[in-house]
Amino acid sequence: MEVLKILESKKSEVGQVAVGFDIEWRASFRRGIPPGKAAVMQICLDTSHCHVMHIFHSGIPTSLRLLLENSMLLKVGVGIGNDAVKLFKDYNVSVKAVEDLCYLAKQKLGGDLQKWSLGSLTENLISKQLLKPKKIQLGNWETNVLSEDQLQYAATDAFASWSLYEVLRSLPDMEKVTAGNESGEVKDVSPQ
Repeated sequence: MEVLKILESKKSEVGQVAVGFDIEWRASFRRGIPPGKAAVMQICLDTSHCHVMHIFHSGIPTSLRLLLENSMLLKVGVGIGNDAVKLFKDYNVSVKAVEDLCYLAKQKLGGDLQKWSLGSLTENLISKQLLKPKKIQLGNWETNVLSEDQLQYAATDAFASWSLYEVLRSLPDMEKVTAGNESGEVKDVSPQ
């Protein structure tokens, strides 16, 4: 699996590696009908490597399972904890080492957790609009062949997650940011 080879080379260079991560599934619009199983998994390693895997029909191969359960591989995304729970329920895979970008954004930028979505983070941090058409987002991810629009949507979500993580981790924590006091003097407001 190409993803594993790339990750191994990155791990030897930097230790823990972060990847953008997301899953898609078919939504249910009927009361009492649960949503479908996770159908598509996206992993983005960097600006050149975003992988979209259609797991609904094939399941999760052992090599991918090992990657998901590897705590040296940090999986980042918005709402990623819920994605990890869904993968456990749907495929009995225990996704390790996840970081929700909402919590990281709160730590770095402040504001409420509810304020931060993948779209709002993209607009605020990299001044781009993340298009999330409902027609695609709520479409049939269980289909035998994904459309070009679905593939683009899925890869973009994972890429945005990876990209935003790289920006957020470079920012200082809110507590460590200096603030001016009444005298105009700049002081460190980090807790001692």
